[in-house]
Amino acid sequence: MNTITLSIAAGIGASVLGASFAQAAGAIVGVHAAAPQVIVVELQTATTNEAGGTATRPDVLDLALSKWTVNGQAALGISRMSTPYDEQKALATTSPNLFPVTVRHKIYLRLDKPLAQGQPYTIATPYGATRLAFDSRVTYCESIKVNQTGYSKLASSRFANFGAYLGDAGSLKLPAGSRYEVIDERSGRTVLGGEPQYIKDDTAIASASSGEHVYRLRLDQLVEGGPYFVSVPGCGRSRSFAIGDDASRKIAYVSARGLYHQRCGTALKQPYTRYTREMCHATVADTRTPWVSTPVLSVPDNALMKPLIGGHHDAGDFDRRPMHTIIPILMLSYFDAFPTHFVDRQYNIPESGNGIPDFVDEALWAVLSWENLQVMDTHDSQFGGVRAGTEMNRHPAYGVHSAASDPGRYGTWAVSEEVTALSAGIFAHAARVIRPHDGARADALVQRARLAWRYLEKTAAPGAAKARFMYPALQLYLATGEARYHTLFKNAAQAIVVRDGTWPEQYLPGNASAAVQSAHFVSYLTAHGRAVDPALTQALKDRIVYFADRGGYVGPAPESQAYPQGATKFLSWGATTTQGKYADVYAFASLFAANDARKQTYINAVSQYADFSLGLNPLGRSFVTGLGTDTPQSPAHLDSYFTKYGLADGAGADPHLKAIGNVPGIVVYGPTEGRSGAAYQTAVSNKLYPSWDRLPVLRRWGDGWSLINSNEFSTWETMVWNAAMHGFLYNASQDPKATSTPAECDGATCAQTKPNACVIEPATGALALSALANNIVCVQRTDNWAQQRVVNGKARFATPRAAPGTRVYGFSGMNSYGACTTKVAQLTCEMP
Repeated sequence: MNTITLSIAAGIGASVLGASFAQAAGAIVGVHAAAPQVIVVELQTATTNEAGGTATRPDVLDLALSKWTVNGQAALGISRMSTPYDEQKALATTSPNLFPVTVRHKIYLRLDKPLAQGQPYTIATPYGATRLAFDSRVTYCESIKVNQTGYSKLASSRFANFGAYLGDAGSLKLPAGSRYEVIDERSGRTVLGGEPQYIKDDTAIASASSGEHVYRLRLDQLVEGGPYFVSVPGCGRSRSFAIGDDASRKIAYVSARGLYHQRCGTALKQPYTRYTREMCHATVADTRTPWVSTPVLSVPDNALMKPLIGGHHDAGDFDRRPMHTIIPILMLSYFDAFPTHFVDRQYNIPESGNGIPDFVDEALWAVLSWENLQVMDTHDSQFGGVRAGTEMNRHPAYGVHSAASDPGRYGTWAVSEEVTALSAGIFAHAARVIRPHDGARADALVQRARLAWRYLEKTAAPGAAKARFMYPALQLYLATGEARYHTLFKNAAQAIVVRDGTWPEQYLPGNASAAVQSAHFVSYLTAHGRAVDPALTQALKDRIVYFADRGGYVGPAPESQAYPQGATKFLSWGATTTQGKYADVYAFASLFAANDARKQTYINAVSQYADFSLGLNPLGRSFVTGLGTDTPQSPAHLDSYFTKYGLADGAGADPHLKAIGNVPGIVVYGPTEGRSGAAYQTAVSNKLYPSWDRLPVLRRWGDGWSLINSNEFSTWETMVWNAAMHGFLYNASQDPKATSTPAECDGATCAQTKPNACVIEPATGALALSALANNIVCVQRTDNWAQQRVVNGKARFATPRAAPGTRVYGFSGMNSYGACTTKVAQLTCEMP
């Protein structure tokens, strides 16, 4: 093992706040390493009820150096970093409201020599004693950052980072000659080794900084498999990770199902999810309230409430907003560009088994909301127009309301030119995608698109060079073949995309405020069977490649950056975790690369962006619930409160009720440069130490739901972009296991079937099903996808011989071709 000397970028010293505040009582919850001469003791102080503002300050700790010893010797130096770890629901009966916040503190102890392999260390502190038996392959080293789920096999350039940050003591710099190794976790074999590559001094406070001296640990040569971990002698090991489809399949699954868990106007039930709830927001009032920048919408007491299903909840609250048009646009465009990456039965959603890829089915749920928001009364002056979403006059409360128990009365936003135009495109786009599967619905969607366009022709100027008209003109042309739409699209695309347009009607990949994204025109460049303008086609491809070769608008490609966060400016809410937005241009550029080397460079960029929110970031944590080791504890997601604590939401009995954690697939906003001054937010952010403005920007984050700028999310800002990115990185049609993810349920079965409803006949190996629930009319084996009609609650598969554990799906319907539809159950078959 090499001896590694350390140079300190900032002095290590005690950090105790003024004596006017009582010291917080704490308990040691862990001990690990941060660098070859630094032990980390992790404390958790008692939960405090915080009012925010000046009343909330960091906990006071006893950091007198003489009281912190290692093997009886005083540490050479001590420093601290404190981060909120969790937050319970607000105490709303007090005035002001109080927010129960729990904080964890990392206390960094600098030693006089590197940590020695096999050496026991006894650490005495004012908060009790603890021990560390140091082992480079066992002891966690927080400074080694990896994608905590796994890296894409498509990438030829992948890496971990080493970057130590010791709170108010700053960073550590390792000298050349340090080594790292990669270990196969199952066998214990060293499968890769190398020398860390110094990337940059990233110790600045401003801009997108980590506060670290950043080193890259190359993982390019790792073969598909795992789990692996990275070990740095004298420091310890990373979190576990994998390489390849097993990881990418899980990431794509959880990310896409994050949208499923945000569906509006439906119940979430087993066997599709364990994170169940009853029907939500089934009716709204047709208020047609004009959209305002601070959305508040009141519904009169006597308003008629009408059914309206479809779409996805905005975020922690339950609105459906105009910006949600990007959800189906993006998903359908990724399917156009990468159709083999998505298959049926991939995500275990209610539509699985209908022959349509699940990714498209989720997009169609988004389309459904705009269908139901279209004015279809021929006597209505706004016939054909599309209302811009649904809202109410307040936010539901965390810890009080779930989507199902929300008592709010929702109304509609007024018919909007932009939403009507984009919906026309969405309808035509969806029609073209599903026509091979459902011609009748495709025809109905084309008719809706025409109605929306006719409304625009009466009320707007759809020939104008605007993105809102360019996209529907394209999709109507591709769906109908009518030349007039082609002409409109060509004129708009030339003006806005090729000739750069004028703000905000410009194409600036990565900039969400620009009107045009790649998804608004990329369908023209994919296989669709319509005639195209060759010059325009090449010009549009050139624009995509231009940005991919020069970096997106908000930041350069990730390969040369300290961390692959993407944005290097405008780091507002969500900018640091919506990597799919920055990866988007590289994903599409991979279709048009000049050669294989350039194509691989683009794929590498997408893969590296995907690593950031899953753990390869300065905080060394995942910002996605359900993925990674160190995941968000307290996202601002109201349904998660009830699944996290195993509590009833008051909207119906749940026989599977228990504490199972936060709903998976939520991509929280993560670090932001600025923060809100609202009391409910500073109740969390004021607990950070060093204080918010003294932290490097990519460390400005705390785990507490009321810190909305860090822990809320949105389906349209963070989630759908990352779901599309992970869909690009996983080609489901090339993975035999793509549809092998089991149903999510508690108990022996997923429906009201008896535990012995499926048995394997010992003599023949046939599957015999009996006593099936009344709602199961068709069943399907999962080993060969054979189907049988259920008669009198029974069905039988004579061949092939079944293995113990073979699964059978139960369905509640059959289509006109006799195929099973609408999966409602899963049974596991065993020998009697």
